Amino acid sequence: MQICSRQICQAASRIWRIINGNFVDPLIELKPFMNIKNQSRLFMPTINRIIVLVFVLLSIGCARTYQARYVETSHFLDDYSLLKDGEDGDALLSFWKDGTNWAGYKKIILEPVITSKLPDSDLNDMTHAENHRLKELFEYRMREALKKNFKLVAHPGPETLRVQFALTDAESSILLLDLYTAVYPSARALSLLKMLATGTESYVGQASVEGKITDSQTGELLMASADCRAGGKTLLGSFDSWDDVEQAYQYWASQLNYQLCTKQGHTDCPEPE
Repeated sequence: MQICSRQICQAASRIWRIINGNFVDPLIELKPFMNIKNQSRLFMPTINRIIVLVFVLLSIGCARTYQARYVETSHFLDDYSLLKDGEDGDALLSFWKDGTNWAGYKKIILEPVITSKLPDSDLNDMTHAENHRLKELFEYRMREALKKNFKLVAHPGPETLRVQFALTDAESSILLLDLYTAVYPSARALSLLKMLATGTESYVGQASVEGKITDSQTGELLMASADCRAGGKTLLGSFDSWDDVEQAYQYWASQLNYQLCTKQGHTDCPEPE
């Protein structure tokens, strides 16, 4: 598994404090070794903590989010029969119109993100302000990604795509339990078993979206998709219950920019991380 050195540097001291139980600094832990009488008593517990620390750091990879196993659809799209299982690097369900001259499009109208809530979505229990914040965040991520290769405009016209997305679900992580199942080996193993059974790890955040792209003048449907992503077991962002959702938004924005960039024939398109 690939290891992120920056992630290790940022997480090491936090993990040590958690493993140590009383949140003391590693340097304080080493002070008893100056006392020969205490050395034999404290050496093995400290070594055990170091071993656990190394194990945890080596078991936590770089992926902030990953694609879930399935996605539930809402009523945002007009015709769900067009959606097929997506290929690697695509949404779980997707449609791309064959024969589209993607290279002929230079501009994008990015419509405001809306909600198309699933019946059991946590979005139903959120306040209007919370829903609005999530919509604005996703729209901001999309805008920042798409403006790299397209001119963002407000009105229909030639060479112009219309991009529309809807949030269908969003669920925050349960911070302490998410962190516990990332740090402690036995809990980590149970979380991996849950992932094998259900497709998502324990206590992580997750989000689902649906999107479509049309020709701004004719309204012809050129792309449609539905996708779901869940948080990975990393230490980065582990103290923000909405980090998994925000990272999913970042991934989707980068993914769409990459897909459109490659379909236009460019060879220097940045892949989503």
